[in-house]
Amino acid sequence: MELMVVLLIFIILVAVVILVTRGFFSKARESSMDVDLREIKTAVDSYALQSGKWPTAGGSLPLQGNVSIDFNASFESEGKTLSFYPHFISNLPRHWDEGVWRIDDAARVTVDIARDKY
Repeated sequence: MELMVVLLIFIILVAVVILVTRGFFSKARESSMDVDLREIKTAVDSYALQSGKWPTAGGSLPLQGNVSIDFNASFESEGKTLSFYPHFISNLPRHWDEGVWRIDDAARVTVDIARDKY
């Protein structure tokens, strides 16, 4: 009987730990996404100020909707080629290569991935 009580307590503790860590990692992913969004927004603004164009395939914002951010966008300055990555954003965000990072007609940066999956 005592062994069953100990096993029951152990199972309950394991269940609590699993539930807590699942929620914890979900919040960590969401926080990571928020940090990446802020960093990319800052890098996009810096790139636009220094180059006079946006880090998109055409170098401009869309008239409406959104367009993908080109992490390979670059421009010439004082005889040097400056690239969006790594000169304006030193660390690539998670899922950077899946084509989900966007900039809209108001220069807002978004990512097309669920916050809990990031």
